[in-house]
Amino acid sequence: MDIRFPYSPAEVAKVRMVQFGILSPDEIRQMSVVQIEHSETMERGKPKPGGLSDPRLGTIDRKMKCETCMANMAECPGHFGHLELAKPMFHIGFLKTVLSIMRCVCFNCSKILADEEEHKFKQAQKIRNPKNRLKKILDASKSKTKCEGGDEIDTQDQDTDEPVKKSRGGCGAQQPKLTIEGMKMIAEYKLQKKKNDDPEQLPEPVERKQQLSAERVASMKKCF
Repeated sequence: MDIRFPYSPAEVAKVRMVQFGILSPDEIRQMSVVQIEHSETMERGKPKPGGLSDPRLGTIDRKMKCETCMANMAECPGHFGHLELAKPMFHIGFLKTVLSIMRCVCFNCSKILADEEEHKFKQAQKIRNPKNRLKKILDASKSKTKCEGGDEIDTQDQDTDEPVKKSRGGCGAQQPKLTIEGMKMIAEYKLQKKKNDDPEQLPEPVERKQQLSAERVASMKKCF
């Protein structure tokens, strides 16, 4: 037992559950004790308010107390602040997951690329583990080079047992190849051979190679 801390009379309880998750921006702001606005740590020999050593974050000086909990260096657990980013950024820990999701949906309309009537897709929907479900849906979507849509397929009407027409709901857009270069996500369209006599020839994209910002990716609808 650490003799620096007094004995607590609180009743000892068993931990029933531990849950890990990602804090939302609002939760981070509510838990934060200060917004960091300056890169400097000290000003005139003292911790600069709003800087990286703001006194509200805690103290490492034996002569000073924390301005948040008023505890000394030994007792203060430390508190965290937050930065307000000018633009959305990719989280390095989730960049590959974001890439997998982007490869599952249409780059233009965000519809699932996999055929929802296929057995492989229906089996993937039954998987409860999100990580394994994403892996299976990606497996069913990765071979798609076009968002299949606009065309109608024959389905069976449950009431009359007669074939009916059902639209796939996609936009028919060509899909780019998505890759990661460092902290950048790149979308690159494959050069297509022009066929003058093909009425279904897809239009060429304006920019063959595009760098996707986190704001652009976040604006796309996710269907998971």
